Amino acid sequence: MNCSIGNKILLASTPYVTANNKIVSSIIQRHMHYLKSPKKRLIVTATENGGATIENNIIAFNEWFREQASVDSSKIAGTAAFLGNEEGVGMIATRNIKAGENVMVAPTELIFSYEAALASPEVGAYLEGLKAWQAVVILLLSERSKEGASKWGPYIKLLPQHLPLPMFWEDAELAELEGTQVLQSSLEYREYVEAEFLSLKEFLFDLHPDVFPPKVFSAEGLLWGFGLLRSRSFDPLAGASAALVPGLDLLNLALGGAGTGQAQWVQDRGVLAGVLSRAGKGVLTLKAVEAIKEGDQICMSYGEKSNSELALDFGIVDQTRSEGAYLLSLSIPEGDTNFDDKVDVAEVSGLGESWQFALVGGVEPQPEFLTFLRLVQLQGEDTFLLEALFRDSAWERISLPVSQQNEEAVCVCMIEGCGAALDQYPTSESTDLGLLAQPDLPARQRVAVSARLSEKRALLSTMLFFEQLKEKLPFMEYYQERRLKQLGLLDDNGISTFEDFMKDGIA
Repeated sequence: MNCSIGNKILLASTPYVTANNKIVSSIIQRHMHYLKSPKKRLIVTATENGGATIENNIIAFNEWFREQASVDSSKIAGTAAFLGNEEGVGMIATRNIKAGENVMVAPTELIFSYEAALASPEVGAYLEGLKAWQAVVILLLSERSKEGASKWGPYIKLLPQHLPLPMFWEDAELAELEGTQVLQSSLEYREYVEAEFLSLKEFLFDLHPDVFPPKVFSAEGLLWGFGLLRSRSFDPLAGASAALVPGLDLLNLALGGAGTGQAQWVQDRGVLAGVLSRAGKGVLTLKAVEAIKEGDQICMSYGEKSNSELALDFGIVDQTRSEGAYLLSLSIPEGDTNFDDKVDVAEVSGLGESWQFALVGGVEPQPEFLTFLRLVQLQGEDTFLLEALFRDSAWERISLPVSQQNEEAVCVCMIEGCGAALDQYPTSESTDLGLLAQPDLPARQRVAVSARLSEKRALLSTMLFFEQLKEKLPFMEYYQERRLKQLGLLDDNGISTFEDFMKDGIA
């Protein structure tokens, strides 16, 4: 069977890390090897800024933001506030806000962006050609080293020094993620940042130690900045355009899934989508999407993200979400006899030899996913559909069941693949539900259990779909039958019309 389920989360808005399709067994071996190798760990151990209390930092930030020359303080309808140890710092409404009204505006000059990094008098001249996220993090580290002398000082003091993302967890906490895509991606984020740091150290930091002192521009610092960008950047400033936006990045997650937030980021129409104005003009606005009462917390949707994705990028989960999600990486095996022809068909369809598909609990697989699976499993007599004659129409022809043999191969592949992935989790679904029912479950363990439960539900749902589909195979219509009907040689009930055709012809 040409099928293996890769154990990795790939986010469309994530330009930082690329993935290779790996079989589950090699992934688990690598996980355990990594967890047993503490020398590879990158742990942020920054102390609290100046020993100041969080309340004092919030007061200083609110005053600083309102005093900016480019900010109209009379139009600010939200303020930073401490919401307790569980939620941390968030934003509350300072007055009643109508739907469609601006809550807060962040001018370009206040935003930690790639353009701001290039304009820095201290480090800007050295950043041309770097990845955008690297430039932003280097600017952040440079400004943090100035302490109170930075123009962003109050904002930087308000930033969390210890991030809840799994990439910063201790080994015992990571063990709760065994078998999950969250663990795989978190470890690879660490490895990626460590590799990027070593490259920056060799080709930039070590060449200019007076500009980039090791105490400031460290592996720990780069990982901290990377984590901040991942957890505080949202559309339209996400992915390659990731930036830190003082004030607007205070909003906590709105529970209940995508589309449930009270506010969202909106970019000035005069600015190119996803990229801040290169001329230094334009603003990013926090706009209310529903009415908000004075004193209420203002939250926002973090997008269509499963609990696994929320855990990976934010270190949180939404307990109101019951559906699960799992991102599946599929590829056409290079050893396939018809590899070149299958790749050609996939490329004509706009995909390619490898692709990622989201499995969502309770939702039938995407049509493109089923078509890709049929293409991968196409073999024997069915490969006539790969001939050059059918090249432009092959994808459409296999978008419906090709043959019982092909459809069965698809089902068996997915049933076995989902089963193998489920075997990697150390607990059952019922065990996880029991743990989540415990009111005193530690926060990070709750995140880990919710993340692995999210993945399991998607895998279980997908496996059930293909098990049920497999039972229907003897009764389904396949390519040859459809083709004969198109030629008028079978009626709608599948009965041959050949004899009637011959009689009509003789008559």
